[in-house]
Amino acid sequence: MSAHPGAYTKDELIRLVVDALPARGSRCPKCGVVIPQFADLTDKDEARLQHMICEGRKMMAMHEIRSITLCPVSWAKIWVLHSGRPDAVCTTAPCPYCGKPLKTALAKQCPHCNMDWHDAQHPKKLGSAEQSGCT
Repeated sequence: MSAHPGAYTKDELIRLVVDALPARGSRCPKCGVVIPQFADLTDKDEARLQHMICEGRKMMAMHEIRSITLCPVSWAKIWVLHSGRPDAVCTTAPCPYCGKPLKTALAKQCPHCNMDWHDAQHPKKLGSAEQSGCT
């Protein structure tokens, strides 16, 4: 189950007013919306949802999170569009190769110089930005 403090339970979500926005969770510094966290979402569930999001199957991820948590569609959309966590705007480290900002704090590929360091012992330069896939 979720280790996030203040995570919403199914009991709370069932009693929600339909148009209510989440009041608890992490606030995205980029758009200002509160990203809800769900007590019934296991690490395994979250990993499966992240995989769906990375593959571009956002509608399927929204459907899945709703079936697990019973949250409203709007909350599932917020969670999926933010991949369950706030956007790391202005909090990323610079690329160790070109110095430009990375897309996320966990990125291991640079969209500017196309370097890939998923394997830290063997970094490589990708052919083009289109080949870079999910980071």
